[in-house]
Amino acid sequence: MKWTRCNQLLLTVAGAAFALNAAHAADMKRVGISTIVEVPQLVETKEGVIQGLAEKGFVAGKNLTIEYQTANGNMPTQQQIARKFVGDRVDVIVPITTPTSQAMVTATKDIPIVFATVADPVKAKLVAGFKPTGTNITGVSDQPPIEAQLKLFHELVPNLKKIGFIYNPGLDSSLATLEWVRAAAKPLGVEVVEAPSPTTNEVIPAARKLIGNVQAIYVPNDTTITAALETVVKVGQETKTPVFTGEPRGVERGAVATVGVDYIHVGKLAGHMVAEILNGKKPGDIAPVLAYESMPKPLVVVNKRAAAAVGVTIPQSVLARATKIVE
Repeated sequence: MKWTRCNQLLLTVAGAAFALNAAHAADMKRVGISTIVEVPQLVETKEGVIQGLAEKGFVAGKNLTIEYQTANGNMPTQQQIARKFVGDRVDVIVPITTPTSQAMVTATKDIPIVFATVADPVKAKLVAGFKPTGTNITGVSDQPPIEAQLKLFHELVPNLKKIGFIYNPGLDSSLATLEWVRAAAKPLGVEVVEAPSPTTNEVIPAARKLIGNVQAIYVPNDTTITAALETVVKVGQETKTPVFTGEPRGVERGAVATVGVDYIHVGKLAGHMVAEILNGKKPGDIAPVLAYESMPKPLVVVNKRAAAAVGVTIPQSVLARATKIVE
């Protein structure tokens, strides 16, 4: 009799523990985060998403499970990740970059999607505009402040008449940026010279093709080109051609300067949206946003050493308004 009672007690305790674990699992929310490649600004975006979720009460390991996957630059792998997230029935998918977002949107029409770091979600056909979509999609655009960028570049290179633009023509975000750069350059009397580079292996030839034909090179927030940014910087320094980037991290990696967005901020905005959805709000009721519009001021980042290496003198007026100076 004692043995039976002991076993009954153990069964009762085990049953209670199982019920507690089951209840805990039911309370846990699951978020799938993915990106096509890992470069600094995309890693910062991911970190920002996690921080934004925590600010709204969703903490990894406590009431949140985060599944993070990178495709290592391989689109078929990205599509497999999309199918995995759908098969796992995560509560929300957070795709970082345009190709990743397009893969996720193709994979599901019902699981909520909050994209982040997508320059032009309209051109990428993710949303119709920056208003509630009524679909399973919303998110945050990292569209750069192009006009402010071109004005800064012209200030640093007063004789700027032609600027090279290295990009992957297969990326919608880069095509959109090319249009914006052309529009912003025209009033300044600056011509944009294209240098397509569909793969990372073609970046150096594309950069060298521009030398002697332009006074500066612009590298947009293009995952293909930024993965090889140091090679473009090297070409620029060897030929005394200033290299500018579309995002601040590129300046830390050797470009001369930029005006850009804070990618932690981009991620936090997306994280806040995810939290709203986890709390019951429909993604189609949340309007997509432009990250730079909610920033107190754009980031102005300059690299003194990089400027000196290509013969650019940074005016005191620029240094005075810089939010970060890389020595």
